[in-house]
Amino acid sequence: METHLAETEVQVDRLNESLKILGAPAKAKPCKGMAGLVEEGEEVMEEGKKKEDAPADLGLIGAALRVEHYEIAAYTTARNLALQLQLPVIVDLLTQSLGEEQNAGQLLDQVAQPLMSVARMPASVD
Repeated sequence: METHLAETEVQVDRLNESLKILGAPAKAKPCKGMAGLVEEGEEVMEEGKKKEDAPADLGLIGAALRVEHYEIAAYTTARNLALQLQLPVIVDLLTQSLGEEQNAGQLLDQVAQPLMSVARMPASVD
């Protein structure tokens, strides 16, 4: 998570560079979708306090994966627009960030795999 936070800071720099190339000002605009994902993640963290370690960790990983997939969708869309506009420098910048988001998602999935066998669901009662 700490490594990806550092990558995110570089991604902001790339986005600012892309906007500068386009001659567009950087404007902070709250994203309702991301705000919802963050709120959901906070709920998962609160609920995780009542769970064993593995299920709590899996909940956090699931919340983080939803954020990564949201970011992957945004970077994919932006990169595709830059491709259509034939802006290779911006395509390169966005492709780098997209790759980092995809890697973060894969790492989260790898961390989740061994936890699956530890976090067994209780047997259902018929």
